[in-house]
Amino acid sequence: MMTYLIPVLRTLSEVLTAAVAMTAFSVLLFSLQFLKKRQKLAFALVPVLLSVAVIYSADALETIASGRDAKQMWQLIHWTGFVVLVPGCFEFAMALLEMTGKERNRFQRILFPVNILISLVFVVLLWSGKLFNGIRVISNIGTTMVHSNLTILFWIFFAINLCGILWTLSMVYNRTRTKASRRRMIYLILGILGIFVGTFPLLLFGSGLLISQFPVVFWSLSVIGNAVVTVMVILLGYSCATFSVPWSDRFTRLRLIEWMLRGPVTASLTLWVVTMINRSGDKLGLDITGVNTFATVISIIFLEYLITVLMPRIERGGIVGLGKEDYTIYKEFQGMMVFKPELETYIEAIIGALCDRFQARDGFFAVIDETGSVDPVIKTGESSWKNLPELLENLPAYFQEHGDALYWDGTGVLIPLYNHDEEVDTFLGFMGLADISPEYFPNGNAQILEDALDNARTVLWQRRYLTTAYQVLRTRTDQTGGDSFHSGSVLDQTALLGESSTPELDDVTVWVKDALTHYWGGPRLSENPLLKWKVVQDAAAESGENEINALRSVLKKALEGLRPEGERSTSGEWMLYNLIDYKFFEKQKVKDIVRRLSMSEADFYRKQKVAVEALSKEIMRMEHEDNE
Repeated sequence: MMTYLIPVLRTLSEVLTAAVAMTAFSVLLFSLQFLKKRQKLAFALVPVLLSVAVIYSADALETIASGRDAKQMWQLIHWTGFVVLVPGCFEFAMALLEMTGKERNRFQRILFPVNILISLVFVVLLWSGKLFNGIRVISNIGTTMVHSNLTILFWIFFAINLCGILWTLSMVYNRTRTKASRRRMIYLILGILGIFVGTFPLLLFGSGLLISQFPVVFWSLSVIGNAVVTVMVILLGYSCATFSVPWSDRFTRLRLIEWMLRGPVTASLTLWVVTMINRSGDKLGLDITGVNTFATVISIIFLEYLITVLMPRIERGGIVGLGKEDYTIYKEFQGMMVFKPELETYIEAIIGALCDRFQARDGFFAVIDETGSVDPVIKTGESSWKNLPELLENLPAYFQEHGDALYWDGTGVLIPLYNHDEEVDTFLGFMGLADISPEYFPNGNAQILEDALDNARTVLWQRRYLTTAYQVLRTRTDQTGGDSFHSGSVLDQTALLGESSTPELDDVTVWVKDALTHYWGGPRLSENPLLKWKVVQDAAAESGENEINALRSVLKKALEGLRPEGERSTSGEWMLYNLIDYKFFEKQKVKDIVRRLSMSEADFYRKQKVAVEALSKEIMRMEHEDNE
């Protein structure tokens, strides 16, 4: 029985070893997306996962290495990862302690660089052949490093760090007082301890102690240890994600589950299938090269199909915490979303169908956004309207004054599109069809046109309504601070307790763009989050003006910070300054600006985005200096 049990356990252990490496690397990639949040815990997680990936990748690759030198190289890489893991786990424990609100003292602040320095010394000793005296082969187990006189120093270093980790984690647990906070913290504590202690079977692998006389026990412990580490890596990655990213637990679980299923789970099961086929073929003396390739392809395709089928059920089920009613709302809301490229494609299809039906040479549709501006203009056909810029500038006001009446300009018919509500009529845009006149739409043609406009009206109003609702919610939460659930995790004390934090550049850019758009009056200026900034409050106190005028003065001052030296010109160095000044402060028309600065309209909008971002950085710099 032992003859058959050892190969089975060894194969399972090797597959799980590769699974741990793939899982650690997958969770590492998953965690990279929340590093930009500048969370200390997220940065502390990276060296831990990287070390685990290195350790288990080296172990997996050693099993297929043939020469003694190759096996020794993978053993050295394995131990390099473990040496780095030791200070990494200690730093992670310290990051957990900081999560509870306890700042590091002077001694604790120097522990990490000292730990890293000692680890580097051990890495140098390892690769110089002084930490171990080569490798030896243990029957039914494999290769192991031979201890030297200096190895005891590493075990002392390991023991000190282990004690420090346990002491720090005990403080972490004691500082979390409520049942909910302790439950969440336990996930993190178990994750880091499971990874650190879960490598113990691999340490026995390296030590070659009495366990070498009991290979069944060794491989059983190895299987259990690898399985534990796999679970702990996933648990640690999930727990850190819930702390580090502004997502709900449901969304975090869903993304991690799908990522793990499509990544390491699919790869591990495929590897297990291929390994079993290979070793069965070797035992039976069969050439299974073709079967091996076929099984790999079938396994991946079948598992991906199975995941695609199961994910909606997982999403709807209790695993991700969605009730039936909430799930229905969530899915229907997703179906209502109309993205801008989808809108343009749909409207272009309607214009193309009308041009074909009425044999119009070309057509266009000008969409009016919630601010009353034309965005975008969708064109189709063989040629363009000669006077299109003038039409886009003058017709919105004309149609809002004359209602639904068609307009004939000698080139073609122009048709307004409204959403008629009980309280107010909303102007959504207007369409132009060339080479036809209003008289072309009697009886049946008029009905065809109306049906097409109804389709366009539905999608335009749906997008307008959803974007307006979003703006209202965004403005409200920016004013009240009610977006803390989305600006930080439920474990982030800074977000939960309302402590000050630096907003992201993307958010500030949106606020600055809104303020510039309504610079001369409007809700995007009067309800702008920048009104609460210290630099604006100080400007209002100094000048005695209200906050809105103070924000205007701050925007002007920030623009002056972008002003190059010397006389004003249309050269490249003045481009950003001129774009902001002409467009928002002097309210010049886009066609006049592009002609004045000798650029295309598309180039204007690209440069405008860069200019607004530069202005946002300048305002953030002013706020930082004011706070200091």
